[in-house]
Amino acid sequence: MEVQIVVYIFYCGISTYQWVEYSIVTNIIVRYYNVTVEKVDYTAMAYMLFPIPLVIPGSHLAECIGLRWTNIVGSGLICLGSCIKVFSVHPDRFPVTLIGQSFLAISQVVILTIPGRLGALWFPLRQISTATSLAVFGAQLGSASGFFFTPLFIRNHDNVENIGEDLLRLFRIMAGLSTLAFLLVIILFKDEPKYPPSEARLIQKNKRDAAEMALKAPLKRLMKNQSYIILCNSYGLGIGVLNALSTMLNQIVLAHFEDGQEFAGRLGLSIIVMGMFGSIAFGVILDKTSKFKETTVTVYFLTLCGEIFFAFSMWLESIPLAYIAACFLGCFISGYLALGYEMCAEYTYPESESLTTGVLNIGNNLYGIILIIISNRLKQYHGDMAVHICLCSSLLVGFIMTVFTKDEQRRQNARRNNLYTTVSH
Repeated sequence: MEVQIVVYIFYCGISTYQWVEYSIVTNIIVRYYNVTVEKVDYTAMAYMLFPIPLVIPGSHLAECIGLRWTNIVGSGLICLGSCIKVFSVHPDRFPVTLIGQSFLAISQVVILTIPGRLGALWFPLRQISTATSLAVFGAQLGSASGFFFTPLFIRNHDNVENIGEDLLRLFRIMAGLSTLAFLLVIILFKDEPKYPPSEARLIQKNKRDAAEMALKAPLKRLMKNQSYIILCNSYGLGIGVLNALSTMLNQIVLAHFEDGQEFAGRLGLSIIVMGMFGSIAFGVILDKTSKFKETTVTVYFLTLCGEIFFAFSMWLESIPLAYIAACFLGCFISGYLALGYEMCAEYTYPESESLTTGVLNIGNNLYGIILIIISNRLKQYHGDMAVHICLCSSLLVGFIMTVFTKDEQRRQNARRNNLYTTVSH
């Protein structure tokens, strides 16, 4: 089971690396391809745009074809998109870049539904939250690497041909790594263990088999689940802010620090790396305490405080303070990723994790796109402080929603109430 998580972390990280590959050096990409800032932003927005119409059919397909083939399809799309981008290195080939980035974005339709499902299929109930956090770690590791290494690879040379050489070198590395990851998935990934790892998983499997994996009925139940609907919006706002901030980070930093693209990358690295520690820590806390509601409310409130702190550090133009603020914000806003998956599983058990997390991600993708578009306009006409006010307001609304969400633990109750049959070994 450890091999499954390691392989998933590897190939998911390759995908999310390329999410911010262009936007973290927006000023350089604008020069090389002679395109607008909005077009560069689209390379990140594509990761949010494609899953919106495709995630429900994609999640159902993932449930039908099993965990192994879901990972093969996801890693195959990443490999294809990465290889296409090798041929995009020329100032007039930005459309080729968009094609390659689109295949990478489509891969998100299936791979983002995997963390919760991987934990439920392979780990006992007392370890699911930790396992899910480790799986989410892959996406965070990729984003962190993208923030840090891309500004080091792509320099703002006076000669645009030198920028092209930097891009080609980076794209070839990513194509090679994604091909290796695709082969590892084919060789090493399995569907699920012979025996269910927990009683809750056994009940879930039996109920799902009886329902013949229908799609319409589960969707109706989800739309009637008030706690789940509130979670989709509150989680959507929280992660939407993370997506918008990550996409706009280069532009926000350059408004205060000249030639600050490497500084922006290091701030992005700080946000994501601290989020890795946060994700794992919160997963362990949930496994040990089962305090889902209390943990989520606390993390959301501290996320709001972190964004206010980060805005204040930008206003003061203090580099040390900006690093501290980025670390504080990242621990909670990026760490909230895994918490959302766990709350989703508790609110919707025994529904399919592929479907429930897929629908959950529609919210953060939709809110992310809306916030990026609004933030771009605000920065253009009112400056970056207006962007921070918008992001803080969104987090405040999400926090209020989280406070008023019920504390439901359906998956935990399946074990506590002994509503299962003994698993035979």
